Amino acid sequence: MKRRGVLLCILVGLFVLVSCQVFAQPPVREQLVYSLTAFNGSTYSKSFAPQSEDTVYLIANTNNVVSPRKTIVYYWPITRRYMAGFSTLNEGIPGKLEILQGGKVIATLEERKYVLYYPEGYWSEKTVMYLDEEADAKHSEYKKAMDAFNEKLKQYYEDMRKYREELNKFFEEVRKRREAGETGPLNIPVPKEPSPPEFVNFYVSEPAYGFIVNLPPGHYEMRVRLDDGTILEGSEKRIVVFTSRRKGGVGYEIIPGNRWTRRENCDDPSWIIHAVGKNELYFNPFTQEEYNELYHNKLQDPQNIGRVERWKWVHVDPVKEATLLFGRGKEILRAVTRAPYFVKQIPGPELGYEIVDYDEDLKKRGYKPTFESYKVILGPELPKVDYTIQTVSGEDHIPLPKSERTIRFLRKEYSVYLYLVAFIPLLVGASLIVSRRAKVET
Repeated sequence: MKRRGVLLCILVGLFVLVSCQVFAQPPVREQLVYSLTAFNGSTYSKSFAPQSEDTVYLIANTNNVVSPRKTIVYYWPITRRYMAGFSTLNEGIPGKLEILQGGKVIATLEERKYVLYYPEGYWSEKTVMYLDEEADAKHSEYKKAMDAFNEKLKQYYEDMRKYREELNKFFEEVRKRREAGETGPLNIPVPKEPSPPEFVNFYVSEPAYGFIVNLPPGHYEMRVRLDDGTILEGSEKRIVVFTSRRKGGVGYEIIPGNRWTRRENCDDPSWIIHAVGKNELYFNPFTQEEYNELYHNKLQDPQNIGRVERWKWVHVDPVKEATLLFGRGKEILRAVTRAPYFVKQIPGPELGYEIVDYDEDLKKRGYKPTFESYKVILGPELPKVDYTIQTVSGEDHIPLPKSERTIRFLRKEYSVYLYLVAFIPLLVGASLIVSRRAKVET
């Protein structure tokens, strides 16, 4: 009994010790980091490089923002990543950024003002960076557009107030006349509901300052030289500036109609799109470029991982003015144009959704399209053979290079054989065991 009690105490102690380690606050310390706003091929991604990462990766011949900052850094064991508390401490470092190659300083950079311009709103697929005077002009344009929108919105609220008053008077007048015995049409003008103003269709970030790094492909180093002429300790890092291996070709983002939130990519021309039963597939074609997987992953976040021997396709520009051809062999079954769609929430406990065509009724009610895409319906009436999709230019209908993909139907009636195949290793293993036991017995 005493041994059991001692063992129980030891187990409880270990449990308490592990619990304290799990729920303990991670150590927090001030650290010099590099805040990065790097171009990833189509837009700009924000990240930071902690002291644990000694290399920064950037795409060649593009403007990238590098900003040394003093902030709070802590390690988060759950994600195995260092996290930055910029909301708690975000202090700039006065000085200049030196770029070195082969141990020699080739450029000394000073901070410049910049903004990011999103031509289709904050969630634009493309982003443009403006510097210095152009940054001020672009931000001023955005502020004027927002001020004009706010004035229209203020007027809209006032018009809505008057509309409600007129509507109440309308119903009151109808009630009085009906009570007075009037029948038939009353010929009372119905108040017209005002329309809300269109929101500003672009976005410009607040002006900020940073070192603009734009370099040709190669390996470099960087460091911060303070105003007193000394080198800031811990500011030395390597820079790998790279470019794409291949350009051209078309990749696809595919939105399954029954899995709206789980988008998939089909980038390589050799990949096959598999379908089962009835499907509604929404295709978004992109021009693309091929980058080294490790370099590009590290560009988007220096703490990412990847394999230097592998390559990945990156979507660059959406293909909009085009036609998607759905066919079988050389026969074209359907020509699909780009159209807007709206994702409608289905009420009820299941919290589902439905993708519907964006029409004038939704527009009048103030809704905007959720997305635009090329819709291909794969109905059960189609023969179970291979089909193809291909994107052609909108004007001369010339096929875009490397845009053809194969769609293959999977036959459900043969799916039972897959279970039989899964049992083959078990049957082989069982036969080996039986044969060995038989040999031992003999």
